[in-house]
Amino acid sequence: MPKFVPRQRKHKNKLKETNPIPQQDTNVAELAPVSKLEKEEKRRKYREELLAQQPRISGKKQKRLDKYIETKLKKDENLILLKKLSDAKIDTSQLQSSRDLGKRKQKKILSSAAGNGDTNSVTLQQHASDNEINEARSIKPVLTSSNSTINIANTIAGTGTPVIGSGLKRPLEIGEDGFPVIKKRKRAPKAKFIIEEPSWDGFESNGSGDDATKDPERSGSYISDDEAGGSGSDIGSGQGDSNNDGDYEDDRSSSSDDDPSEHTIIRPRNSAFKTWAVQQINDTVGFRPTEHAPLPHALPQPEKPATSRQTEGELLPAKLKIPKGAPNRKAFTVQVNRPEHIQASRLALPVVGQEQEIMEAIHNNSSVIIWGATGSGKTTQLPQFLFEAGYGNHESPNPGMVGITQPRRVAAVSMAKRVADELGQFADQVSYQIRFDSTVSSKTAIKFMTDGVLIREIARDFSLSKYSIIIIDEAHERSVNTDILIGMVSRIVDLRKTMNAEDQSVKPLKLVIMSATLRISDFLQNENLFPQGRPPLVQAEGRQYPVTIHFSRHTRRDYVEEAFKKVSKGHRKLPPGAFLVFLTGQAEIKDLSKRLEQAFRSTHVPSPFQGKVKLSAVEAPLETEDIELGRTTGPIGNDSDSDIEIRGLDDDENDDDDFDHEEGAVDSGTKVHVLPLYSQLPTKEQMKVFEPVPEGSRLIVLATNVAETSLTIPGIRYVFDCGRSKEKQYDVSTGVQSFQIGWISKASASQRAGRAGRTGPGHCYRLYSSAVFEGEFEEYAEPEILRTPIEGVVLQMKSMGLHHVINFPFPTPPNRTSLAKAEILLQNLGALSLDGQVTETGRQLSLYPLSPRFGKMLQIGHQHGCMPYVVALVSALSVSDLFIQENQLDLNPVQHEDDEESKIYTNANRLEDTAREMRRKDYNRARRIFSKYDDKSDALKSLAAVCAYAYAANGESFCSQMFLRPNAMKEASQLRRQLYEIVRSNNPNITNQFELRLPEPTDKQLRALKQITAAGFIDHVAIRADMAPVPPDMQRKPRRAIDVPYLTLFSSLDGPAREVHEKAVYIHPTSVLAHLSTTELPQYLIYSHLQQSAPSAISDVSTKVRMFPLTAVSGLQLSALGHGTPLIEYGKPIGKIEPVAGASDKRECWVIPSLKGDPGSMGWPLPAKKVVQRKDRKHGWVIEKFIK
Repeated sequence: MPKFVPRQRKHKNKLKETNPIPQQDTNVAELAPVSKLEKEEKRRKYREELLAQQPRISGKKQKRLDKYIETKLKKDENLILLKKLSDAKIDTSQLQSSRDLGKRKQKKILSSAAGNGDTNSVTLQQHASDNEINEARSIKPVLTSSNSTINIANTIAGTGTPVIGSGLKRPLEIGEDGFPVIKKRKRAPKAKFIIEEPSWDGFESNGSGDDATKDPERSGSYISDDEAGGSGSDIGSGQGDSNNDGDYEDDRSSSSDDDPSEHTIIRPRNSAFKTWAVQQINDTVGFRPTEHAPLPHALPQPEKPATSRQTEGELLPAKLKIPKGAPNRKAFTVQVNRPEHIQASRLALPVVGQEQEIMEAIHNNSSVIIWGATGSGKTTQLPQFLFEAGYGNHESPNPGMVGITQPRRVAAVSMAKRVADELGQFADQVSYQIRFDSTVSSKTAIKFMTDGVLIREIARDFSLSKYSIIIIDEAHERSVNTDILIGMVSRIVDLRKTMNAEDQSVKPLKLVIMSATLRISDFLQNENLFPQGRPPLVQAEGRQYPVTIHFSRHTRRDYVEEAFKKVSKGHRKLPPGAFLVFLTGQAEIKDLSKRLEQAFRSTHVPSPFQGKVKLSAVEAPLETEDIELGRTTGPIGNDSDSDIEIRGLDDDENDDDDFDHEEGAVDSGTKVHVLPLYSQLPTKEQMKVFEPVPEGSRLIVLATNVAETSLTIPGIRYVFDCGRSKEKQYDVSTGVQSFQIGWISKASASQRAGRAGRTGPGHCYRLYSSAVFEGEFEEYAEPEILRTPIEGVVLQMKSMGLHHVINFPFPTPPNRTSLAKAEILLQNLGALSLDGQVTETGRQLSLYPLSPRFGKMLQIGHQHGCMPYVVALVSALSVSDLFIQENQLDLNPVQHEDDEESKIYTNANRLEDTAREMRRKDYNRARRIFSKYDDKSDALKSLAAVCAYAYAANGESFCSQMFLRPNAMKEASQLRRQLYEIVRSNNPNITNQFELRLPEPTDKQLRALKQITAAGFIDHVAIRADMAPVPPDMQRKPRRAIDVPYLTLFSSLDGPAREVHEKAVYIHPTSVLAHLSTTELPQYLIYSHLQQSAPSAISDVSTKVRMFPLTAVSGLQLSALGHGTPLIEYGKPIGKIEPVAGASDKRECWVIPSLKGDPGSMGWPLPAKKVVQRKDRKHGWVIEKFIK
């Protein structure tokens, strides 16, 4: 049977054709419920956004946060629903109520009761009237679109005759339209106490007791029914329509015409804290107050038994909770009596207010990370917190010392003195230990030291049994030693915990990492560093005044010229206050200092030797902060093609707006007090920045990045930041070191700006645009371990038994290329075997706190009685830059402007030129004196300088006469004494006492010293390009020694070279070899390192790679020194082979050794040698000994 199909109706089809009904989605007005995952995602986002404002919150505020998030989610759902309803706009004028459905008969009865119908329906009429009253009360306004009005069906009253029986109950009055007139009853507004949910305003810094709001709308108050009805949706979180009838609408409509002043209710000011406290008490005792009076028939519910009140008003944070199973900690305190002024200064530090939180975190956790901005006082106060809690006291549960590491020696000494002053009667228990000095005694409880000192202690005592807690300060600097210490101590903490479980006499060790920046993700998120779990983070607020940042509208390449313009304009227009100008090198500081003193009245008397600093790329210095690399002799003109301007985001108008302040500018006659500040400056000159400024002058400090964190100069109000710094860059693949001027990080820029906000509000003028800051600046600087050689680190770890260095928990692990390079170097020095194991030579090298190269020199330096000279030589080479370079002496003539007066050669000009020439002669004479041992060895030149300094009665005067750096010479002299004592302790056969003044070495000792130097740098060998096995093609013959190309054993270029100067290296102009002729240069040279200067500002052509020679060697010496290392390979026998009498497995023959560098490269043939070879079953013929 076919499927039934209904017959089409013609009238329905026509109606559809004439009035088509548009197709609509029936689910448009339907709001799909939010899934649980979406709600959890929204809740997580809200939590992260709010916790970003203040990650550390109390338990009570945590509950408030959760309640706020839940309320926020419900309100968001309500808003979405209301938006859906508002979008659905329909015409409601034709709508009728569904109440009238099926009441047609009832309306007829009502009509008859009005006089048009039967009079016998009194009962029905009365019943209908009662229903009308109830229906009228339930009338509510209907919300329409914005263009429509609210239509309310109003009943119109009429008059009618009374009905029989109205004496018992008066019938309703009938209006003219026949409908009953319903009079609305006026009711007085009710008072109802409602506690509103307070809006979220973020976390507050005060305690829980200070949460009372000042806004009466946020606190609980008595409000009228009008307000209660309007806020019902907020209070009920979207449930405002529940249990509401038409009474509220009747009251509002009836009372709208009354005077509002008659019903105004004065709201009492109630405390939100009191309301919360009452609620907490009610919850504790189990009492629930009722909002409405109980019904008469309701029976009282039995109350819950009262419970004891908690001692703590709020839950402790996670970092303060005591671990499960932890025994009760014994309370131990040390009473310290401090003077009132010291106590007042301590209380002004922000970290003192967080002592309880910090100490609880340390007590309850093995490792803690403390982040505190500069000026919070964490370095000086945390050791005192620990001391007062019993750390370092032999009678306390933590008898071991408190160890604090610092990256710089000056910081370790100064912090130790400050803490000793603040500890009053316990000052003798604070000590320090640095490279050349120590005050540690048996009473020491707090020990400040450099990170290198602690690494040496770990090598001797891996468990650090003398310490109870280790504090690693300045972890944000990410130096190599800091990274190694964090990895080592994190493992020692676990080791001490295991030892404590086995033996209760061994106390656990705690670790505290302190950082001044927020770069702590490398520590917190490193699972290898803390496998037991992420350590807690405690934040200590810093003491910093607001600093206004001013960006430049252009970023010009000649930032020294831009700094001069900005500082000059600022001195004329800014109110009183010291200037701090950040530059990159000593040459820039001298140049800008001279220009400022010429432009303004200066407090300094100009020196006759002050002239313009001229420096070319070939005269680049050794140290980072000594001088500018690759800079031109003068500023670049504004019309030059190389004056590149990087546009910022600001307009070009109102350039002087940054210097407009409410305060008045300084007097036009104010002098400038210009002071330099860089690391190579003598200590006496550095301390001048702390001296009082002369009357009527403004202090202008021109500094490198040493003033960024190390020093705090008082009175600094304005900072001028060039945004650049000079850093040493190390190419892992080629081994070339270069000093590049590049952009600093955003963290460094923030540190520089903060220098202006230490004593009061300040301003920072950045000589670059905001676009460059956002686009070119990295968030943080690259860790040092990624840009320095790490052969010393690898040797130390392998000596301690860590054979797989790649598995060490570095905060930032080095790349595998660096590790491979380090192991190859250690194999060349004989410290590692071919399978990567530490040899006996390697264990001896690890005993010295120096580079493995210098350790190799000390290990073989006992030959021919050379040990005292080797110690002096190593101390001279390890302290870089003993000599003042010629280009830093201002020996060039002064260049004046092109005016008529400057063209006249006066008597003063003649005297200046004469004095300058005499100074040049003195400089050359001093160099000849130091080169008297060997005019081809820079190593012996440094040895002569150190030995001559020991004979000087006045070290500073001797350095001034001989053009030496006092700080470097003093450090080398101190290192001599320390190294000699280490050598004596490791070599019992050396019994001689340390001698400061050594006699002149003999010729035999001089030859031995040159070979000992070559043994330490055996892989740093270069051959003259024209004497190489395959000499390169040179276009023209060099005329100067510094233009003669040399080829290194390992390639100095990463990739193929097209020209000679790209793969060749050249002698540095500061070497003694630079004064020789091209024919006098030796075939082989041993060098310390390679360096490449930055390209010129007006040219992008790469500069030459310069080497710093140490000494010249011969081919026979190279073959002897390289024997037994992977650098030497022996060829097949040449000539006649003679058997050895009485030994069938031995033979005598001549072989040619070759010096091999990069894999696959052609070696350098060395002079042939006669040897005795022995046949080995595994390796064939091997060399047994050499025949002279």
